[in-house]
Amino acid sequence: MFLVTFILLACLVISLVAAFVLIYLRWHFNYWRKRGVCGPQPQLLVGTFPKSSVGRCNPLEELHEIYLRYRVSQRFVGIFTARTPKLFICDPQLASQILTQNFKSFHDNESSQWTNASVEQLRLCSPFVSTGEDWKARRSELVPALTINKIRSFYSAMRDSAQKASEFLTAVGEQPQDAKELANRFTAQFMSNFIWGIEGNAFNVPYKAQSATSLSPVHRMARDIILQSLQCVRYYGRTTAWPWLRKIRPVRFFPVAADRFFQQLLTDALNARAQQKTAGGGGGRGDVIDHLQQLMDKKSLNAVQIAGHTTTVLIDGYETGAMLIAHCLLLLARNPRAQRKLREELLAADVTDSFDALNELPYLEQCLQETLRLFPPLPTLFKLCTEPISLKNFDESTLTLQPGDAVYISTYSFHRDAEFFENPNDFWPERFAEELGGVRKYREMGVFMPFGDGPRMCPGMKLGLSEAKVAVSELIRNFHVSASENTRTDNKIGKDSFLLTLDGNIELVFQRSE
Repeated sequence: MFLVTFILLACLVISLVAAFVLIYLRWHFNYWRKRGVCGPQPQLLVGTFPKSSVGRCNPLEELHEIYLRYRVSQRFVGIFTARTPKLFICDPQLASQILTQNFKSFHDNESSQWTNASVEQLRLCSPFVSTGEDWKARRSELVPALTINKIRSFYSAMRDSAQKASEFLTAVGEQPQDAKELANRFTAQFMSNFIWGIEGNAFNVPYKAQSATSLSPVHRMARDIILQSLQCVRYYGRTTAWPWLRKIRPVRFFPVAADRFFQQLLTDALNARAQQKTAGGGGGRGDVIDHLQQLMDKKSLNAVQIAGHTTTVLIDGYETGAMLIAHCLLLLARNPRAQRKLREELLAADVTDSFDALNELPYLEQCLQETLRLFPPLPTLFKLCTEPISLKNFDESTLTLQPGDAVYISTYSFHRDAEFFENPNDFWPERFAEELGGVRKYREMGVFMPFGDGPRMCPGMKLGLSEAKVAVSELIRNFHVSASENTRTDNKIGKDSFLLTLDGNIELVFQRSE
């Protein structure tokens, strides 16, 4: 009798727990319907992302399917990440308004909720994850170090890094190279100089696939930050339905070793400059450390905040720049006509000592902008509502958002919409020619924003573009580039890439031109 009673009680408890869990998981599923907002029907645990939740595709691809389904009839639709409601913007003009005119109602990024102060140090100093007034302060501290004049003053260092890449390719011969790895060597080489004034040594070690010993210290630590960040994004994806787990087990975006390394690197750089000053050395180099050292005196910033700024600049220049370079080389390798046209432009120009002359090359600019269209560094913008605001749909119905509501904008979808870009999957740089309206035409339409838009546009945009122009111009001038048989021929994106990249390696062959 006791055993039967125990079994019945156990079954009752299990049923109650199961019912509670089911109610918990479905609790918000009527959230958008009650507000008169349409959208795809969510499913348990996976929300409106059933395929990407089980690793069949990138979430961007499912978001793009939703965009194509609703973009004509709806300015915005309701979606769900697991059980959490999000508002997905389908109208580029509304997206532009959210990022610019209505910025005060959306001035925070959702990624600010992904960083835990109990485990992170340096990442909290990034303007990308800072909020409110703190964001304004962090951005104002960083932007002066990334002006076009600052970048121009390091043009010779940038060219020297590109020449080292060229020498490296000549030394290894015509064996296929991982273009992303090559690009990261270049950006690690230059960023070491630009930030800390040190020799990068990124091309002084032989490349061995998956081997940390083949990387210079700055390169290795920057790579480890990217890999750790990818693991964090996966963790946040797995815990979407159970966000309270993140408080129980917070995770770091930056490895502990990387925090220690960059704090020590800052200390060493500041000590070296103090000794130089004591010995009667000349003025500063004008690099990022010089700028941040002045901030320490003016704004009483501590060493952690300064080191955090160095990692923000590093990741912008290291990863964003490298991805643009690698994808541009890939697209040129697949399109011999465009590659020949660009090489002719480069051979006819003298940009050896002129940063401005390089920036005046129209076809180089068009090639890079077309690369950014197909592989934007910020493919999705995750914004948080910070002040109540009402949005109108096409049918004049109104939705009022409250602080804390999340809004998603897919630049990837705008960039690949045939209504705005003819044959959107094709690489056609001429679509950005000035005589056709150039970049400005698409920006004014709200359909081209590879670095975001408005006050929180990526501060490293000019730096990444400049690095790419120097690297691509050096390599295309001196090498004929082709894709190996191991590189895919379409633009399918990686399933788990949070920074948009091609699925699989970008393996290219560099043949020295005559």
